[in-house]
Amino acid sequence: MAEYIKKTSVLAVLSFLLFSCSSSAPASYEPAPASSGESRVLSYSPSGGSSQRSERPENVSEDRMITYSVSLSLFVKKPDETKKILLEQVKDNKGYIVRESDNYITTRIPSENMENFINNVRTLGKIENETKTGTDITDQYRDNVIRLESMKSVRDRYLALLEKANNVSEMLTIERELERINTQIEVLEGRIKQAELSVAYSSITVRFREKTKPGVVGWAFYGLFRGVRWLFVWN
Repeated sequence: MAEYIKKTSVLAVLSFLLFSCSSSAPASYEPAPASSGESRVLSYSPSGGSSQRSERPENVSEDRMITYSVSLSLFVKKPDETKKILLEQVKDNKGYIVRESDNYITTRIPSENMENFINNVRTLGKIENETKTGTDITDQYRDNVIRLESMKSVRDRYLALLEKANNVSEMLTIERELERINTQIEVLEGRIKQAELSVAYSSITVRFREKTKPGVVGWAFYGLFRGVRWLFVWN
């Protein structure tokens, strides 16, 4: 009996020690280094293992500069009336005409009104062909902006040198460089404005023509086709 009590006491002491060690394990908290442009969500881990981190960037997507070019071909009943309606639609959607003839127009429509204009065009006749092309010019645009800023910085340095020129020869040399730099700046500014315009206004070309009616021979072949179809199609 005494031996049994002794063994029971030893087991109780061991169990108490194991329980104390497991309950006193410190919780771990591992901070993540912050990085620019994104936020991190830290999770607290009550166990002794490594903590889990979930990262959520603040800017998941960025605006891209996309230029759109649309081409539509229509069969219409009255081309003259169709053109008149198209010109009215261009005006209503705050666009402007680039080129026009008796059977087509090319227009620039604000990009936010592009879908509305296209939907209205579809109602004017039967669609023969329709294409829509988008071009991403974001990288090219940014490159031109960076180059423009760089050229302006160079121009500022040359202007500072011009003020310190010691003689006419130095002044003429600096002025020639300034003229060259100003030309490059004007070219870059023109490219940037053109890119912004092409993004703000989509290019849409609409071609329209009257659907030709079959002549006497055409009607004869059509009647023959209907007759043959009647012979082989059973209801």
